[in-house]
Amino acid sequence: MSKQYRILGIIISLGIGLAVVPIKLTADDVQSGDLFLAARTIRYTFTAGILAFFLHLWLNRKLALTVNSWRYIVYLFKIILVAITIFLVSVSLDFVFGQFVKNSSFTIAKEDLNWYLMISRCILISAVQFFIVFYLQLLRESQRRNLEIEKLKQAQLEANLSNLKEQMSPHFLFNTLNTLSAITQDKQVKEYVSEIASVYRYMLVHNKLNLVSLEKELSFIKSYLYIIKTRMGASIIINIHVEEDLMQTKIPPLTLQLLLENAIKHNVASVNKPLKIEVFNDLNFLIVNNTFSPKKTQYYSTGVGLNNLMNRYQLLFGRNIVIEKSSTMFIVKLPIIKL
Repeated sequence: MSKQYRILGIIISLGIGLAVVPIKLTADDVQSGDLFLAARTIRYTFTAGILAFFLHLWLNRKLALTVNSWRYIVYLFKIILVAITIFLVSVSLDFVFGQFVKNSSFTIAKEDLNWYLMISRCILISAVQFFIVFYLQLLRESQRRNLEIEKLKQAQLEANLSNLKEQMSPHFLFNTLNTLSAITQDKQVKEYVSEIASVYRYMLVHNKLNLVSLEKELSFIKSYLYIIKTRMGASIIINIHVEEDLMQTKIPPLTLQLLLENAIKHNVASVNKPLKIEVFNDLNFLIVNNTFSPKKTQYYSTGVGLNNLMNRYQLLFGRNIVIEKSSTMFIVKLPIIKL
């Protein structure tokens, strides 16, 4: 519990106690002994108010803000439960107070020992404190979500900047590819240029989005893999087996490309010892694994790409990707997101 909440709870409870005093004095039409009556009212109301405040804080931590159809019943249950608790505690404290303090003017007067009236007051105090705590937690949740949105924007910006550093001017590149395709008569070259253009077009269009369908991502990956296979030939073996039912699930754009690129960048790949990469799914995860055969001469890598991907899954979905590593395999499991 933060210090800010403790101080706020004390101030609010004291405010409720002071607010009730004029009402009590007017209702009782007291001519003398006003000081004792005021002190008794503040003590009783302040005790009940601060106890209700902290009980509601505790209950809301144990029972998170309910959003289902039973939420109003849960809210009412909390109010009544806290009201009964503060009623029992207040009566117990008043009894103990009366035993040790000779001046009974500070204890609850006999004429006020109306159980129905006392319980009604406790329910009222509990309800007031419930709505105050509820509002404070809604405000805190809103601030937390805004912070997550800002983090997501920052992560997306970092991803965009990282990709922009590796990209040439779009107009220049597309003009160059179109020219190359026009001047060559070789069918294989035309296909290669076409796949490069497809890859680059996808990166330009979808890189600014938070989510794309798995179907679009896999279509892009096929073009990307065409380029990789053309360059590496038999030194790389890639198999993709993803169920058709998952094609409309969501994934951050360029996720698979990042994982494939990492596998190719960090592992040995040769005709005698090909790099094997698989993309498939189980019930809960989209899985990308590759044979683990690290290069002896590793060039410098900050790991920003994989860390950025982990942050994006956490911020977008509140889910974590799973990374498993053994002496022979490197496995990344991406949670299947059905929106």
